Amino acid sequence: MFKQLVTNMKHKNMSLFKNYDQLYPSYCAPRKFLAEVKSPRANLKVSNDFHTTSRTSSDMKTSKLFATHENSFAFNVITKHNLNKLQYKVSEEVFTLQAFNNLLDRNWRECAAEDIMNAFENVRKYCIVNNIPLSDMRFNKLVDGLMDNCEKLSDENLISLLGCISEYPLCENFDAHNFHDIWSCLDDICCWKMVNWDIDKCFIVANIWYKMNLGKLCDFIFILIDRLSKKAENLSKDQLVNVLFYFNVCRRRAVDFEYEYAIEKQIRNMNVDEMAIVSMGYFKTKTRIKILGIIEAMVQKVTEDSKDIHEIALTAILKVVRYSKPTKLVKEIHEMLDRLSFEVERLSNLCCLHIMLMNTGLQVIHKNSLQKSCEKLILDITNEDKIRLKDIERILNVLSMFNYDPKTNPDIFQASYLELHKQSRLAELSAYPRCLVCALNYLSLCNIYSYELMDRILDVDHIEQTYGKSSKMLPRELLSLDCSITIECPEYNGNRLPPRLKYKGAKWLAEYTPSYDQWKKITRSDKLVLDTIDTVKLIVKDSNLFYVGHVLPHFSRSDIIVCKNKETGKFVEPNGFENYVLGDVMFPCEDSSLEWFAIVVVGWNNTVRDSSNLLGNMLMKRRQLEKIGYKPVFVIWNEFMNLPPDLKYRYISEKLK
Repeated sequence: MFKQLVTNMKHKNMSLFKNYDQLYPSYCAPRKFLAEVKSPRANLKVSNDFHTTSRTSSDMKTSKLFATHENSFAFNVITKHNLNKLQYKVSEEVFTLQAFNNLLDRNWRECAAEDIMNAFENVRKYCIVNNIPLSDMRFNKLVDGLMDNCEKLSDENLISLLGCISEYPLCENFDAHNFHDIWSCLDDICCWKMVNWDIDKCFIVANIWYKMNLGKLCDFIFILIDRLSKKAENLSKDQLVNVLFYFNVCRRRAVDFEYEYAIEKQIRNMNVDEMAIVSMGYFKTKTRIKILGIIEAMVQKVTEDSKDIHEIALTAILKVVRYSKPTKLVKEIHEMLDRLSFEVERLSNLCCLHIMLMNTGLQVIHKNSLQKSCEKLILDITNEDKIRLKDIERILNVLSMFNYDPKTNPDIFQASYLELHKQSRLAELSAYPRCLVCALNYLSLCNIYSYELMDRILDVDHIEQTYGKSSKMLPRELLSLDCSITIECPEYNGNRLPPRLKYKGAKWLAEYTPSYDQWKKITRSDKLVLDTIDTVKLIVKDSNLFYVGHVLPHFSRSDIIVCKNKETGKFVEPNGFENYVLGDVMFPCEDSSLEWFAIVVVGWNNTVRDSSNLLGNMLMKRRQLEKIGYKPVFVIWNEFMNLPPDLKYRYISEKLK
């Protein structure tokens, strides 16, 4: 198919595509064709297949053409020992406008490839001084000549031309006039020549593509990563670090097992900055580190270098450690956080935030680092340039998860609440509406509500605009806020979820109660629920004397409801639930002679790791069950699962007395 397309292309010079099978092996399958270059001078139109993971041009301008601080830091690390400086041979350098116009106005189609390359180099300094980008119409003839003769460029000329182009003033976006023609064409040439290049030369070219801010768009880096995976075990430490940097830049694929095995062998030889680049490669491609030894080496290195580690490197490592969830390294991570607690003052707000978030990844709480980070962040929380809405949401996430109050001055919860209401943050609230919903949900865990903001986010038009019309897309945070209004906000008179949307949304969000005859395999979590139900059945002695349902629909798991007569002490049938549908908060019927119990099964995801301490969502559930008339009874996994049947019976029956 590709050969047929190439044959039909209306490009003047077709010699580039001769012997395609020899020039471009199977593992270098292209995702765009030179036909898209549209040379000469067709109206440029980028194909829909040009880059499957790219965003709109406006996004490119803001996020793709400007390197982040993190990438700049990493690029400096991988190039600080690189002595391969590009040398330009300027034959007749241009200094005046007339000379500039005269040079570019030649018939470059009839010129040699080396002369064309020299022309770009001769006008380079003049363009830099006068801010003339390659999209300028005066470059049309020179670009036409390059399109016709690009396949004749030698390796040295090709690399020199790429380096020269990377120093020109930036065009407004990647598909700018002339600029797209040049880089798309040279990208294909580099891909075809790559098979004959050594690894170091490939990295020199990759570095140039990065400097041109085209690392996510060009095929060269993607194909380079793909090719080197076949020889990953033979790569040196520096070469591996380079590859992981380009995983970070490219972000089109997960890190291969071959690379991970190679990293495991080299990780102990890396310094902390190089480990940070490895971390960026994993985190930015959403790949968890699966070999525990790699994470262990990173944690140990951070602990050793805690006084000197750069905050960007530390943030990168903290991100990937949290993302990989190395539960077997809790002790080592606590030791790392002990050391980092002394460094909070010199670290950035973002770095301190990720120190806090380490607690959530492992479901453990390190109070010292949490306290010191909060004390630092509260100082800048009113500064919108230093603390974003997204950061406030994350702070509330950590504190509400562990029900931890750092008792800062001013109070961090009150300060966060006020920041969400500030007029100056309206642009942020509009740009990131999901952050606002999450932040309000985390505040609700602490029994803090904003009627004004809940009225805004529960508006049907706002919900459809943010999440779409499908009930499948309704987030748990919105359902939780709506149900919490019913329970804890009697004076609220604003917008609410429509009943039908609430019912359908609750169906998508509910975890249905497991049974022994279910079609899917019974998991350990299912076994915990089934054992609890069986034990309750033995206690009440009749399956009609308990009810299993979602009395609080904003919690995914159902609860087991039993009802006891206060005078006789006997269990009676729990009635009244037939009046409710899924999505309703199910109140017990009002009868002073009855005592209602809600038996809540608490799995390992709802407790602090390796303890019976409940997380914030379960504490909220206890509070809300009590408010609507139930006595909550918590069956905690690590207290209940390993008990023999007689002790399980005793465990629950004692709590029902």
